[in-house]
Amino acid sequence: MPMLHGGQLFLSGLQLALSPELRRYIIVPATMGVLAFSLTLILIIIPLASETSAWLQQNLPDWLNWLHTVLLIAVYITLGLAGFWLSSLLVTLVAAPFLGQLAEATWALSHATTPAPPANLLTTVGSSIGRELQKLRYHIPRLLGLFILSFIPGLNLFMPLLWFGFGAWLMAAQFADYASENQQQSFRFTLQQLARARGRTLGFGACACFTLAIPLVNFLVIPAAVVGGTLLWQSISEDKPS
Repeated sequence: MPMLHGGQLFLSGLQLALSPELRRYIIVPATMGVLAFSLTLILIIIPLASETSAWLQQNLPDWLNWLHTVLLIAVYITLGLAGFWLSSLLVTLVAAPFLGQLAEATWALSHATTPAPPANLLTTVGSSIGRELQKLRYHIPRLLGLFILSFIPGLNLFMPLLWFGFGAWLMAAQFADYASENQQQSFRFTLQQLARARGRTLGFGACACFTLAIPLVNFLVIPAAVVGGTLLWQSISEDKPS
């Protein structure tokens, strides 16, 4: 099944990312992930959780004191997951040049060739960040559209499925695009190629969504997903035209 194949490519990427040949490429993105989440935790999650706790104490009646703990746990879980997603977004933006090098090394390893010498990071920062901003211009309007649809009665019953499906698509587009960019292809071309193998693409993206939601694991998932996304791109590139 195509979706199972896509999930297998993600798991292969996770295994390959820990290989001696690629291990050195994941150190910087993983370290950036730890720093990004630490800052998110200190500057956003803890202050918001403290304010929420104070608001609950002031506004909940005495007979609902038991609900304070339950709601506070839910708030911490929600903010924690949101913080992990935000930190992951920051890592993909700031660490884009390093992730591009990882994709290039993965492509060379899977083709049994010698990786090209790493390009000067200063010369690639501008183009890498520009590419990430281009992805955001694609992502944000569609996410806002889904957010608005979530308020339509009847349709909102299906929104969790739509959110997950589109999230899986975005994850695949995000991580497969590093290999596409290394081949001097446009982001539009990336989307077109992924659409040709939609089942495989969604299977890969679904695995990425699941693992990125796991606290502490997502620091490793980002570079592993870049490796898996490169394998996905290679798989699609090797497909014979129908």
